[in-house]
Amino acid sequence: MESVGIIIALFIIGAALGSFACCQAWRIHKKDKTKWSHCMNCKYRLKWYDNIPIVSWLMLGGKCRKCRKPIGWSEFLAEVGLGALFVISYLCWPNQKALLGMEFAEVLKFVLFLINATIFLILFIYDMKWKELPVGLMIAAGIVAGFFLSVNVVMAYGMGQNVDWLNIAGALVILPGFYYLMYKVSKESWVGGGDWILCVPLALMLGDFWLAMFALFMANIIGSIVSFPLLLKKKSTKTAIPFGPFLILGFLVIFFLQTQILSLVTI
Repeated sequence: MESVGIIIALFIIGAALGSFACCQAWRIHKKDKTKWSHCMNCKYRLKWYDNIPIVSWLMLGGKCRKCRKPIGWSEFLAEVGLGALFVISYLCWPNQKALLGMEFAEVLKFVLFLINATIFLILFIYDMKWKELPVGLMIAAGIVAGFFLSVNVVMAYGMGQNVDWLNIAGALVILPGFYYLMYKVSKESWVGGGDWILCVPLALMLGDFWLAMFALFMANIIGSIVSFPLLLKKKSTKTAIPFGPFLILGFLVIFFLQTQILSLVTI
Protein backbone atom coordinates (compact mmCIF):
# COMPACT_ATOMS: atom_id res chain seq x y z
CA MET A 1 0.00 0.00 0.00
CA GLU A 2 2.93 2.32 0.72
CA SER A 3 4.22 1.91 -2.85
CA VAL A 4 0.77 2.63 -4.25
CA GLY A 5 0.62 5.84 -2.24
CA ILE A 6 4.08 6.86 -3.49
CA ILE A 7 3.07 6.13 -7.10
CA ILE A 8 -0.10 8.22 -6.80
CA ALA A 9 1.81 11.07 -5.14
CA LEU A 10 4.51 10.98 -7.82
CA PHE A 11 1.93 11.09 -10.61
CA ILE A 12 0.16 14.08 -9.04
CA ILE A 13 3.45 15.93 -8.49
CA GLY A 14 4.59 15.08 -12.02
CA ALA A 15 1.30 16.27 -13.53
CA ALA A 16 1.52 19.55 -11.60
CA LEU A 17 5.12 20.08 -12.74
CA GLY A 18 4.08 19.15 -16.29
CA SER A 19 1.59 22.02 -16.19
CA PHE A 20 4.33 24.27 -14.81
CA ALA A 21 6.76 23.17 -17.54
CA CYS A 22 4.32 23.91 -20.36
CA CYS A 23 3.49 27.30 -18.86
CA GLN A 24 7.18 28.17 -18.45
CA ALA A 25 7.95 27.24 -22.06
CA TRP A 26 5.37 29.78 -23.26
CA ARG A 27 6.49 32.41 -20.75
CA ILE A 28 10.15 32.11 -21.71
CA HIS A 29 9.29 32.38 -25.40
CA LYS A 30 6.95 35.34 -24.93
CA LYS A 31 9.24 36.91 -22.30
CA ASP A 32 6.11 37.03 -20.15
CA LYS A 33 6.92 38.10 -16.58
CA THR A 34 3.33 38.36 -15.36
CA LYS A 35 2.58 36.63 -12.07
CA TRP A 36 -0.64 34.86 -13.05
CA SER A 37 -1.42 32.34 -15.78
CA HIS A 38 -3.81 33.56 -18.44
CA CYS A 39 -5.43 32.55 -21.71
CA MET A 40 -3.19 33.27 -24.70
CA ASN A 41 -6.22 34.36 -26.76
CA CYS A 42 -8.40 36.56 -24.54
CA LYS A 43 -5.96 37.14 -21.63
CA TYR A 44 -8.51 35.76 -19.17
CA ARG A 45 -6.74 35.28 -15.84
CA LEU A 46 -7.03 31.64 -14.86
CA LYS A 47 -8.54 30.81 -11.48
CA TRP A 48 -7.21 28.07 -9.25
CA TYR A 49 -9.90 25.68 -10.48
CA ASP A 50 -8.75 26.27 -14.06
CA ASN A 51 -5.27 25.07 -13.14
CA ILE A 52 -5.97 21.63 -11.68
CA PRO A 53 -3.65 19.33 -13.69
CA ILE A 54 -5.46 17.07 -16.18
CA VAL A 55 -8.85 17.54 -14.46
CA SER A 56 -9.37 21.18 -15.52
CA TRP A 57 -8.41 20.44 -19.12
CA LEU A 58 -10.88 17.54 -19.30
CA MET A 59 -13.68 19.47 -17.58
CA LEU A 60 -13.25 22.40 -19.98
CA GLY A 61 -12.91 20.17 -23.01
CA GLY A 62 -9.51 21.66 -23.79
CA LYS A 63 -10.97 25.18 -24.21
CA CYS A 64 -10.71 28.51 -22.40
CA ARG A 65 -13.52 29.01 -19.89
CA LYS A 66 -14.22 32.55 -21.15
CA CYS A 67 -13.56 32.75 -24.91
CA ARG A 68 -13.94 29.00 -25.60
CA LYS A 69 -10.92 29.01 -27.91
CA PRO A 70 -8.96 25.72 -27.93
CA ILE A 71 -6.15 25.60 -25.38
CA GLY A 72 -4.28 22.93 -27.31
CA TRP A 73 -3.14 19.42 -26.52
CA SER A 74 0.38 20.29 -25.36
CA GLU A 75 -0.77 21.20 -21.83
CA PHE A 76 -2.71 17.97 -21.38
CA LEU A 77 0.05 15.80 -22.84
CA ALA A 78 2.71 17.54 -20.73
CA GLU A 79 0.74 16.89 -17.53
CA VAL A 80 0.00 13.25 -18.32
CA GLY A 81 3.46 12.65 -19.76
CA LEU A 82 5.49 14.02 -16.85
CA GLY A 83 3.19 12.35 -14.33
CA ALA A 84 3.76 9.04 -16.11
CA LEU A 85 7.51 9.66 -16.32
CA PHE A 86 7.72 10.28 -12.57
CA VAL A 87 5.98 6.95 -11.95
CA ILE A 88 8.14 5.11 -14.50
CA SER A 89 11.25 6.63 -12.91
CA TYR A 90 10.23 5.17 -9.55
CA LEU A 91 9.32 1.74 -10.94
CA CYS A 92 12.33 1.43 -13.26
CA TRP A 93 14.99 3.17 -11.17
CA PRO A 94 18.36 1.45 -11.82
CA ASN A 95 19.19 1.01 -8.12
CA GLN A 96 15.65 0.42 -6.97
CA LYS A 97 16.65 -1.54 -3.86
CA ALA A 98 18.47 1.50 -2.46
CA LEU A 99 15.61 3.80 -3.46
CA LEU A 100 12.96 1.61 -1.83
CA GLY A 101 15.20 1.39 1.23
CA MET A 102 15.08 5.21 1.35
CA GLU A 103 18.87 5.50 1.40
CA PHE A 104 19.63 9.22 1.53
CA ALA A 105 22.08 9.39 -1.38
CA GLU A 106 19.81 7.40 -3.68
CA VAL A 107 16.74 9.45 -2.79
CA LEU A 108 18.78 12.60 -3.46
CA LYS A 109 19.76 11.26 -6.89
CA PHE A 110 16.11 10.45 -7.58
CA VAL A 111 15.02 13.99 -6.66
CA LEU A 112 17.78 15.51 -8.83
CA PHE A 113 16.67 13.29 -11.70
CA LEU A 114 13.06 14.46 -11.36
CA ILE A 115 14.18 18.10 -11.29
CA ASN A 116 16.08 17.62 -14.53
CA ALA A 117 13.18 15.65 -16.02
CA THR A 118 11.05 18.78 -15.49
CA ILE A 119 13.70 21.00 -17.09
CA PHE A 120 14.03 18.56 -19.98
CA LEU A 121 10.27 18.75 -20.54
CA ILE A 122 10.45 22.55 -20.84
CA LEU A 123 13.27 22.13 -23.37
CA PHE A 124 11.31 19.38 -25.17
CA ILE A 125 8.23 21.61 -25.56
CA TYR A 126 10.26 24.69 -26.48
CA ASP A 127 12.25 22.90 -29.17
CA MET A 128 9.16 21.22 -30.60
CA LYS A 129 7.27 24.51 -30.86
CA TRP A 130 9.99 27.00 -31.78
CA LYS A 131 12.98 24.87 -32.84
CA GLU A 132 15.23 26.52 -30.27
CA LEU A 133 16.82 25.47 -26.98
CA PRO A 134 17.15 28.21 -24.32
CA VAL A 135 20.78 28.22 -23.14
CA GLY A 136 19.86 29.29 -19.59
CA LEU A 137 17.72 26.19 -19.09
CA MET A 138 20.47 23.92 -20.42
CA ILE A 139 22.98 25.51 -18.02
CA ALA A 140 20.52 24.88 -15.16
CA ALA A 141 20.18 21.25 -16.29
CA GLY A 142 23.97 20.99 -16.42
CA ILE A 143 24.30 22.22 -12.83
CA VAL A 144 21.71 19.71 -11.60
CA ALA A 145 23.44 16.96 -13.62
CA GLY A 146 26.76 17.97 -12.06
CA PHE A 147 25.27 17.46 -8.58
CA PHE A 148 23.83 14.12 -9.74
CA LEU A 149 27.27 12.96 -10.91
CA SER A 150 28.88 14.24 -7.71
CA VAL A 151 26.51 12.13 -5.59
CA ASN A 152 27.45 9.10 -7.70
CA VAL A 153 31.14 9.81 -7.16
CA VAL A 154 30.75 10.29 -3.39
CA MET A 155 28.72 7.06 -3.18
CA ALA A 156 31.42 5.16 -5.07
CA TYR A 157 34.19 6.46 -2.80
CA GLY A 158 32.04 5.72 0.25
CA MET A 159 31.76 2.07 -0.82
CA GLY A 160 35.49 1.84 -1.49
CA GLN A 161 35.09 1.73 -5.25
CA ASN A 162 37.34 3.42 -7.78
CA VAL A 163 35.84 6.13 -9.95
CA ASP A 164 36.62 5.70 -13.64
CA TRP A 165 37.18 9.33 -14.57
CA LEU A 166 38.31 8.33 -18.06
CA ASN A 167 34.96 6.63 -18.60
CA ILE A 168 33.12 9.76 -17.48
CA ALA A 169 35.29 11.90 -19.75
CA GLY A 170 34.53 9.49 -22.59
CA ALA A 171 30.80 10.09 -22.11
CA LEU A 172 31.38 13.83 -22.44
CA VAL A 173 33.51 13.35 -25.55
CA ILE A 174 31.25 10.93 -27.41
CA LEU A 175 27.87 12.61 -26.82
CA PRO A 176 28.38 16.40 -26.69
CA GLY A 177 31.56 16.06 -28.77
CA PHE A 178 29.85 14.20 -31.61
CA TYR A 179 27.02 16.72 -31.90
CA TYR A 180 29.42 19.66 -31.59
CA LEU A 181 31.39 18.21 -34.51
CA MET A 182 28.19 17.78 -36.54
CA TYR A 183 27.17 21.33 -35.69
CA LYS A 184 30.52 22.75 -36.77
CA VAL A 185 30.99 20.66 -39.93
CA SER A 186 27.43 21.23 -41.20
CA LYS A 187 27.37 24.89 -40.12
CA GLU A 188 24.11 24.18 -38.23
CA SER A 189 22.35 22.51 -41.18
CA TRP A 190 22.34 19.01 -39.59
CA VAL A 191 21.92 19.87 -35.90
CA GLY A 192 21.41 23.13 -34.06
CA GLY A 193 23.93 24.88 -31.87
CA GLY A 194 21.93 24.04 -28.76
CA ASP A 195 21.92 20.27 -29.31
CA TRP A 196 25.53 19.70 -28.26
CA ILE A 197 25.01 21.87 -25.16
CA LEU A 198 21.94 19.79 -24.22
CA CYS A 199 24.13 16.68 -24.51
CA VAL A 200 26.36 17.88 -21.65
CA PRO A 201 23.81 17.30 -18.82
CA LEU A 202 22.68 14.09 -20.53
CA ALA A 203 26.26 12.78 -20.59
CA LEU A 204 26.90 13.85 -16.99
CA MET A 205 23.83 11.95 -15.76
CA LEU A 206 24.74 8.83 -17.72
CA GLY A 207 28.37 9.11 -16.56
CA ASP A 208 29.55 6.24 -18.74
CA PHE A 209 31.06 6.03 -22.22
CA TRP A 210 28.99 3.04 -23.31
CA LEU A 211 25.74 4.48 -22.03
CA ALA A 212 26.50 7.75 -23.84
CA MET A 213 27.27 5.79 -27.02
CA PHE A 214 23.97 3.89 -26.80
CA ALA A 215 22.10 7.15 -26.07
CA LEU A 216 23.64 8.65 -29.20
CA PHE A 217 22.45 5.74 -31.33
CA MET A 218 19.03 5.64 -29.66
CA ALA A 219 18.46 9.37 -30.27
CA ASN A 220 19.35 8.95 -33.94
CA ILE A 221 17.16 5.87 -34.32
CA ILE A 222 14.16 7.66 -32.78
CA GLY A 223 14.91 10.74 -34.87
CA SER A 224 15.06 8.68 -38.07
CA ILE A 225 11.80 6.86 -37.33
CA VAL A 226 9.94 10.10 -36.61
CA SER A 227 11.60 12.29 -39.23
CA PHE A 228 11.49 10.04 -42.28
CA PRO A 229 7.69 10.10 -42.76
CA LEU A 230 7.68 13.88 -42.18
CA LEU A 231 10.38 14.41 -44.79
CA LEU A 232 8.49 12.23 -47.28
CA LYS A 233 5.29 14.14 -46.65
CA LYS A 234 6.94 17.55 -47.09
CA LYS A 235 9.17 16.29 -49.93
CA SER A 236 12.06 18.43 -48.79
CA THR A 237 15.36 17.54 -47.12
CA LYS A 238 15.61 21.13 -45.88
CA THR A 239 12.68 20.76 -43.52
CA ALA A 240 13.80 21.93 -40.06
CA ILE A 241 13.22 19.15 -37.53
CA PRO A 242 14.11 19.81 -33.88
CA PHE A 243 16.53 17.19 -32.56
CA GLY A 244 16.46 18.10 -28.86
CA PRO A 245 13.36 15.97 -28.14
CA PHE A 246 15.02 12.91 -29.73
CA LEU A 247 18.12 13.40 -27.55
CA ILE A 248 15.96 13.59 -24.44
CA LEU A 249 13.93 10.50 -25.39
CA GLY A 250 17.09 8.56 -26.27
CA PHE A 251 18.62 9.52 -22.93
CA LEU A 252 15.56 8.37 -20.98
CA VAL A 253 15.43 4.98 -22.71
CA ILE A 254 19.12 4.30 -22.04
CA PHE A 255 19.01 5.64 -18.48
CA PHE A 256 16.30 3.19 -17.50
CA LEU A 257 17.98 0.31 -19.34
CA GLN A 258 21.49 1.09 -18.09
CA THR A 259 21.77 -1.97 -15.83
CA GLN A 260 20.99 -4.33 -18.71
CA ILE A 261 23.25 -2.45 -21.15
CA LEU A 262 26.23 -2.36 -18.79
CA SER A 263 25.84 -6.07 -18.05
CA LEU A 264 26.07 -6.75 -21.80
CA VAL A 265 29.10 -4.58 -22.56
CA THR A 266 31.07 -5.97 -19.60
CA ILE A 267 30.63 -9.63 -20.62
